[in-house]
Amino acid sequence: MKNCFILHGSFGSSQSNWFPWLEKEISRGGYTVYNLDMPTGVGRQNFTNWEMVLDSLKRFINEETIFFCHSSSCVFLCKYLIKHKIKAGKVVFVAPFNHYLGINEDYDDVNCTFFTNTLSQLKNFVPERICYFSNNDPYIGYDAPSAFAKDIEATKIVEIKNGGHLNGEAGYTKFPELLKYL
Repeated sequence: MKNCFILHGSFGSSQSNWFPWLEKEISRGGYTVYNLDMPTGVGRQNFTNWEMVLDSLKRFINEETIFFCHSSSCVFLCKYLIKHKIKAGKVVFVAPFNHYLGINEDYDDVNCTFFTNTLSQLKNFVPERICYFSNNDPYIGYDAPSAFAKDIEATKIVEIKNGGHLNGEAGYTKFPELLKYL
């Protein structure tokens, strides 16, 4: 079964950034697309609540599944796949990180349950691990996604000059380059 999952980051939604555009484009290719709305906000966004959402769809994840993750959902997905020993075909990580941001207490509070020291195990479950990040991300900096890519032993790294957080705020309401991973 050809399918894709799109996961937003902290305080996000399925209708922000490039997610609706990507969902529409992927659907045209005959894929089933799960553009998920994960629980967000202080007290709602945590690993357990996000885990319950993916658990309800776990039966659709297989070795051909493609995940597109943005920001905090990147580390969440790694932790989820490793914990449940689930194999997927490939994951495209956009603006990934695995540490406290220090933006404000709310962001650190909602992200902290996602962090893991098992990132290196991801290669056992996902053969293609692609990382996209920018050289001027105002939220996660440059070192965080670089370290993430190294920790997961990314099979491909794409650095985008002046791309910000690769979100709508930085002009990313479409992201055509991601379509090449279908």
